[in-house]
Amino acid sequence: MSSRIVQFNALQELCAPHGPPPRAATVRRWAERQGIRYKYDRHGGIWTTLDALNAALGLVEPQQLQGREEDNI
Repeated sequence: MSSRIVQFNALQELCAPHGPPPRAATVRRWAERQGIRYKYDRHGGIWTTLDALNAALGLVEPQQLQGREEDNI
């Protein structure tokens, strides 16, 4: 995987840097509160990208979702 992908275990560390790793639901709620766009992995955790983290921090403009061509009619 690319180094631009931020895996679930890294998100756990960002969510709660001290103490035991938080559960998946806690990390998802934290990411939503922070405005971090994410996808689910096959183990029930989440992953994101450095670009999504930077957008949530306001460092770059968020990328627009690619809509279906049928929606543009």
